[in-house]
Amino acid sequence: MFGLKFIKLVDSNGTKDPGALRCLVFDDSTLSKTGRYIEKVSRIWDHVLNRCILGYKLLAMGYWDGVSFIPLDFSLHRERGRNADRPFGLKKKEYRKQYRKKRENGTHSWDRAKETDSTKIESALKMFWRAISQGVKVDYVLMDSWFTCEAFIKAVLRVKKQTVHLIGMYKTPKTKFKYLDQRLTHSQIRNKLGKVKRCRKLRLQYKEATVDFNGVTIKMFFSRQGKNGKWRVFVTTDTEITFIRMIETYQIRWTVEVFFKEAKQLLGLGKCQSNDFDAQIADTTITMIQHILLTLKYRFEHYETKGELFNHLREGIIQTRLNERLWGLFVELLRIIDALFDGIDEMEILEKILNDEKAYDIINRLLQNELEMKNAA
Repeated sequence: MFGLKFIKLVDSNGTKDPGALRCLVFDDSTLSKTGRYIEKVSRIWDHVLNRCILGYKLLAMGYWDGVSFIPLDFSLHRERGRNADRPFGLKKKEYRKQYRKKRENGTHSWDRAKETDSTKIESALKMFWRAISQGVKVDYVLMDSWFTCEAFIKAVLRVKKQTVHLIGMYKTPKTKFKYLDQRLTHSQIRNKLGKVKRCRKLRLQYKEATVDFNGVTIKMFFSRQGKNGKWRVFVTTDTEITFIRMIETYQIRWTVEVFFKEAKQLLGLGKCQSNDFDAQIADTTITMIQHILLTLKYRFEHYETKGELFNHLREGIIQTRLNERLWGLFVELLRIIDALFDGIDEMEILEKILNDEKAYDIINRLLQNELEMKNAA
């Protein structure tokens, strides 16, 4: 696996900060297609566009080692839809005309084709256990509300050879947690916590509680931007973590969004229009290998050796990557927006920026100019 080779190379050559957090990040993205007869293509919901499009859902698991983000595993999925007269969101005639390929049971091709109809949670759990079984060292697993669930919480706690924690956003309103010997929803728990705390560094208001989730002790954080901001719920299996540490760790999740954006814009992720599903898998795999190789090239070109064992990183050698600069700018923008408006959802703002090519390019240029001015000084 190219991802494992990348990890071994950067570890063995000393281009890794030994104190940096190592994270697995799960997220999905849409891959749009133009042909209704492409094998296993379907109508899928794009929550950014707020409408259905033709294509696949790409589920990706990425690895962050404190310096670089690389994709480790992925799966493609389709959505069946609720209308029996329109299987997978297609007319029955269109569905019957879709390309179909005979595959031998038990082959990788057969497994990949079958995977399209599994849930993303099932696929994500399989990816997680593959990474752990292959020796990937992880401190945290990061995910948004689409993936945070009891199954994943219990999975990270079942890892024996290393300590792995989960940090995820949580939205399910009816789930009951045990707090103060009562079974309460997260909104009921928040209302019982009383006065809010203020984080001056991030300019966020928050509350926190330690709760029981079906026999598992977890920590729950409630955070909002300003007095009238929307409450956001985070859960973590790390019951010792502070609010600031949790938020700073969770923001690493945005590296996968940057990966999706750069892979689509620069490497042609999802551009394949072949009718053969095997070709779709191959094209996505090649794109991810390209990303890993380019990341490795960048990584080694911007390091210099220092000492026989490469134990120390030379200050200033690594250029700050886009995801780090984007987060820094984002925090500053939030502080300005918070001073001007109430009720602004900062997560939605950042997601719209990442998914809007014009906005993304403008901010990218601003960040590049800022970096050039800093280097010139």
